Amino acid sequence: MSALVNSDALRCQQQQDAGDIETSVCYICLQEGTDARPLVTPCACTNRPVHTRCMARWQLHSSGKSEEKTCRFCNHELPDWKPTLLGEDDEDGAPKPLLAAVVYNNVVYKIPILPGPEGKAAFKRQVNQLFGLSNRMFEVAFEVKVAEDKVQLSGLSAYEAATRCAARSARQQQQQQRAAAGSSSSAEGADEPPLSNVAQSVPVAPVSDVL
Repeated sequence: MSALVNSDALRCQQQQDAGDIETSVCYICLQEGTDARPLVTPCACTNRPVHTRCMARWQLHSSGKSEEKTCRFCNHELPDWKPTLLGEDDEDGAPKPLLAAVVYNNVVYKIPILPGPEGKAAFKRQVNQLFGLSNRMFEVAFEVKVAEDKVQLSGLSAYEAATRCAARSARQQQQQQRAAAGSSSSAEGADEPPLSNVAQSVPVAPVSDVL
């Protein structure tokens, strides 16, 4: 008889048996679970309970890296972070185009962006052309808004996550504008004014040339 053993998962179990890790708190924020924020075990590491939102934020910060989708301890697949942080996926409702405020040498430039691999390739071309980088490598960090928090994502590998967060922020702003316009129309008896299709809440990308 033969058996295939996942050494990482076994190590997690051994740590649990040895009592090396406190299991009554979230291993990320070190806070206890509550009825509103229960602790869960989304992978094979039963000795590492975590709040769902803490895990999702960790994955967001790891965008484009292996830890976005798999546990760094046991290598098991993790749940998608997007429903937890962004809510229901509704890309069709996102205002288009989105605009990225790109900061280079302390000057802000507005660049239209789109999600997906083609959007990422277009973003790279625009940055290279705009700043005369001649297709050289460059560093980039995206500043996005998730709920009421600002989060910074590093590297072009985070482009997809950054654009998804920006699209969500744009949808929320559009909904707020529509609600405000509706209230004004009801009060004044006027028609609802058209909404701008350009996002105001967008990723900010400080870009620097890498020699």
